[in-house]
Amino acid sequence: MTRAPKAKALADGVEVWCAFDKLVPVGELQPNPRNPNTHPARQIELLAKNIRHFGWRHPITVSSRSGLIVSGHGRLMAAAHLGLRIVPVDFQEIASDDDELAILVADNRLAELASTDLNELERIAAGWRNENFDTLLAGFDPADLDALLQPKIEEPEEGDGEGELEKGDVTIAVGMYRFRVTQAEFGTWSDLIRQEAGFDKDAVLTAIRGRLGL
Repeated sequence: MTRAPKAKALADGVEVWCAFDKLVPVGELQPNPRNPNTHPARQIELLAKNIRHFGWRHPITVSSRSGLIVSGHGRLMAAAHLGLRIVPVDFQEIASDDDELAILVADNRLAELASTDLNELERIAAGWRNENFDTLLAGFDPADLDALLQPKIEEPEEGDGEGELEKGDVTIAVGMYRFRVTQAEFGTWSDLIRQEAGFDKDAVLTAIRGRLGL
């Protein structure tokens, strides 16, 4: 008989699955006052829901040298949102203030530089919808899911004078304007816009207009 996996610890009833050095009272942790990353209330609500459901999958990282948080400011705020008194902390040796700030900035910056395979993401999202999975756990509310799964490419009408599109080309429609780009260019561009504006249709449209100077 296979035993169910067991969490490493419990922190105020929340399972801790990640590696950590110590469970630390929330009030003893010191955010870095130079942290440039902001955490909107909506993000904290979703992060708190994720931690409550999945448990701690990442600790809060603290510099042993300065005692300041270098990774996990949002997770600390989510813990406070949940009313948790203790959280898992990983203490790490970091050589300098500059290194601490670099780790802190990279925590968000490197994620921003990632690229998303939108076709695969849509297939995943469609599967979630078919299974009635709570997509808030992945950061998608129902409106996000609708915007992600709705058609986003306008096919050219017959006789519009543009001629037959080359294989893989798409037409982007913004109001009365039409722009023809390759599928690869469209995917890269859309990915960058969604990173900036999210999946809300109006926000994406506003971002497109801004990029085109309309």
